[in-house]
Amino acid sequence: MKSLDEVLRATAGALGQCLERVFADLAVLSGETTRIIDASGPSRSTLEALRPVVEGIVMKQGGLVDSAGVSVVPGLLKDAETWHQWWSLIRGQLVFIPHNLNPASLNYYDYTEMTWFERPLASGHPELIGPYLDFGGADMKIVTASRPVLRGSHTVAVAGADLSMDFIERAFLRNLGRRDEHVALITETGKVVASNSARFAPGTRFEGSRAVVGSVTVPVADLASPPWHLIVAD
Repeated sequence: MKSLDEVLRATAGALGQCLERVFADLAVLSGETTRIIDASGPSRSTLEALRPVVEGIVMKQGGLVDSAGVSVVPGLLKDAETWHQWWSLIRGQLVFIPHNLNPASLNYYDYTEMTWFERPLASGHPELIGPYLDFGGADMKIVTASRPVLRGSHTVAVAGADLSMDFIERAFLRNLGRRDEHVALITETGKVVASNSARFAPGTRFEGSRAVVGSVTVPVADLASPPWHLIVAD
């Protein structure tokens, strides 16, 4: 039987590889966004050309990515102040998801104030945000991976992907296997992403009643600092 440390490191490595594949796909989406804007000009209609790229990402990720797209910085487009070009996989089909971008509306979706949009703009690096409650979703907790889209030296948009919490939890439990120890996958802010214990519910803050006796970082090469850790509570 493998030691706990061996299992934790293997689990962290497997989760890290999943995340690295997502960020690699977002790099492709970012590059295609820049190419399309350069070739056809910045407008809502030109961003429709990203659909096959997003479809390829969602299908290739095999259930890890629920939805993906790009959100432009205000003032970039010729025909809209802001625009959120986003598709979701619904019953096996990629569907464009319209959002209310009218600031005067009660249901206004201001993505420019969302952490997954703000942080890549501020840092200039890929970011992993969540879990958090999905806007308008049925109390659905999601994780969003995002990275800046560059045009020359300027950031013109953010490419992002919403990740399936169910997929992440299954990958966590499958690699961790049956263990007596209480293990939680947590974010840098202490939020629980997944665990093998009823004491630590996903989306809540990790507040162990016992001492932390082990910790392993989930390695993700694209990120400036490790976003997730496996924590063992005594």
